[in-house]
Amino acid sequence: MSHSSFIAFEEYLRSEKRASEKTIVAYRTELQRWASFLEAEYEVTPEKAVRAHAKRLIVWRSKQGISNRSINRTLSALRSYYKWCERTGRPNNDPLGSIKSLKDHKRVVMSIPQKDLEQLVKDEAFENNFEGIRDQFMLLLFYGLGLRKAELIELKQEDFDWSRGVVRITGKRNKTRQVPIPVALKPYFDRYVEARKEVPVKVPQILTTFKGGKLYPSIVYNRVVHYLQGTTTVVDKHPHTLRHSYATHLLNAGVDINTVKELMGHESLSSTQVYTTSTFEELVQAYNRAHPKGS
Repeated sequence: MSHSSFIAFEEYLRSEKRASEKTIVAYRTELQRWASFLEAEYEVTPEKAVRAHAKRLIVWRSKQGISNRSINRTLSALRSYYKWCERTGRPNNDPLGSIKSLKDHKRVVMSIPQKDLEQLVKDEAFENNFEGIRDQFMLLLFYGLGLRKAELIELKQEDFDWSRGVVRITGKRNKTRQVPIPVALKPYFDRYVEARKEVPVKVPQILTTFKGGKLYPSIVYNRVVHYLQGTTTVVDKHPHTLRHSYATHLLNAGVDINTVKELMGHESLSSTQVYTTSTFEELVQAYNRAHPKGS
């Protein structure tokens, strides 16, 4: 970073907030963009920025065709930075103090119907080799535990406690949570562990490549998309759709939203409430399909 206070802020995120490297890189990008914008447009540093500069940034980003959601991420990063400046006594004019986030018109992500997900337990959909066995287990973990992609990649065999029926998941900021393991996953777990014995494993993670290395996020993404292409007609076919389906189906089954919040590893209930929106949308769609005057 070109700005010394940015470096100190990054260290704060890493050591005190325990932010992931992905989060730190995202904040770094936003702060560097902010500093470059201020220099190019006003020839001022972030310490001298005022509210008018922040408002101009919003207009500039909007004219570039940047979505409100992305602009809000920028504002969130800048707010965090200036709040940290305030707490640590660094000079600043609090340029984000009275600026509100933009209204975000979120696109509803539909969950995968349970009848489609039943295809994931059919062995004929997967090749009878290490990668096929791994991929089936991987998809069932995504849906059965409601995992984020990074959480799945970091799972270790010792995280699974079958005697208690729970798995330990390390989520954002290295926070851990325990989630019940569906009993139906046990045969797939055993089958995968047996197949894994034929692989020269080099990493502590349970899911590996056929060469025994750690899975890349791109491998996980591509494999999930590949199998969902032949399983469901929903538009969104990626790992998070399986996590989304996990939450939506739990809510549809009557599980309390606060319980779902804990299972998902959400810090805020508002994050979990996103899934109640999709549940209602799906209810309306089901009504329109079934009711003689619904459409």
